[in-house]
Amino acid sequence: MDAKKEYYLTFIKKEKISRDAYSFYFTRAFDFLPGQYIRMTLDIENPDERGMPRSFTISSSPLEDYITITTRIIQSSFKKKLESLIPGTKVKFFGPMGSFLFNKEDKTPRVFLAGGIGITPFHSMITYANAKKLAIPVTLFVSFSAVDEVIFKEELEEISKNNPNIKIIYTITYLEDPKDNWKGETGRISESLIKKYIPNVSTPIYYIAGPPKMVEAMVRIVKNMGVSDEKIKTENFIGY
Repeated sequence: MDAKKEYYLTFIKKEKISRDAYSFYFTRAFDFLPGQYIRMTLDIENPDERGMPRSFTISSSPLEDYITITTRIIQSSFKKKLESLIPGTKVKFFGPMGSFLFNKEDKTPRVFLAGGIGITPFHSMITYANAKKLAIPVTLFVSFSAVDEVIFKEELEEISKNNPNIKIIYTITYLEDPKDNWKGETGRISESLIKKYIPNVSTPIYYIAGPPKMVEAMVRIVKNMGVSDEKIKTENFIGY
């Protein structure tokens, strides 16, 4: 595994994957573990108060030939610059970093609880586990506010269909438009939803990623089910 350091990666392309989320593809120049993140710095003429660097989880698998970050495009100087990148542009990164990792040596079942864009580390972990044919039971619960915000669904459900070790459960928090034709779960991730799919809730290791309030709420739910602290791993996504 490479030590964290500075890299210049070439921007390849961007792909719109939901109403306001994109995946950005860069050349690969270092090794990383599923769940790690990198810090990107863009040259912005008049940056807002958050400045020019921003951290992103790597959403691609360590087995792929490129580095992908996936994020929502919101109104900030950084995101505007990111959205306008031209293929061939060299971009400065620092990393990889982070301890929110998928340990393939530990065969304990995993439960992933994600809120919105917090799904990105789990996309890396699941695509990696599937490609490596790891005999580790993995269940992902992910909630989005609306149907048009959902990302990675077709890809991950196809993996689940062909891999008995992987279960994927999407839920929509606010299902208001009947035209959405949503056939999955609805409402927030709850104790009852988890117990619907996890027969022995105290056995798995729980990974929780998303906005801080969502992470806090999920930790309370998991602890209420009798899960010990050492079986709970968290990652806060701040500001997106």
